[in-house]
Amino acid sequence: MASLSPLGPRNRRGARGLTRERLLQAADRRGSERGVRGAALDDIARDAAVTKPTLYYYFADKSGLFTEMVCSVLEQHGAGLRTASRAASSARDRLVAATAYLIRAQCSAPRLLREGGVKLTTDQQSQTRSAFFRHFFSPVQLILDDGVRAGELRPMDSAFAAQAVLNLVDPWTGRDARPGGRTAEKLAADIVDLVVDGIGV
Repeated sequence: MASLSPLGPRNRRGARGLTRERLLQAADRRGSERGVRGAALDDIARDAAVTKPTLYYYFADKSGLFTEMVCSVLEQHGAGLRTASRAASSARDRLVAATAYLIRAQCSAPRLLREGGVKLTTDQQSQTRSAFFRHFFSPVQLILDDGVRAGELRPMDSAFAAQAVLNLVDPWTGRDARPGGRTAEKLAADIVDLVVDGIGV
């Protein structure tokens, strides 16, 4: 009975998956450092230890690579956000935990989406927006909705409040320097207080 070759179909599929993952990680690193416009495909291929033709084997062009990278990163960090929010019981504490996670996270995907730098097809735009809504926006809005329903938070437009939280988090995502030397948890609590209670309350 013949044994399976190390390069049998399953192993080749596994190797292809690893190569794709290395390319996505390299694209994320380069995008974080230089923005999408400055992230050259030659550099991404070199960082992933593959040739440029190999990159084109996996991704037809830069917009395809960018789309898959953003969706992958948002999914990964969305899982972390949901895990963090389950570590607390009250809606306010859940929101603070989720916000602190986003502040600590090295997730450049929302910024890269906003800044653009590569022309996406209508389908690619839809994919990236859907990933942002599903993995970032929706979990934050759900915490707010749960809090309002339970009477823990005052009635509010939860979609507007979720966007406000994400907008206030954005400048501090992945940065060590925070206003007044605040920890991620303190900054998160201040953001939540501002959104939930308002200024001067």
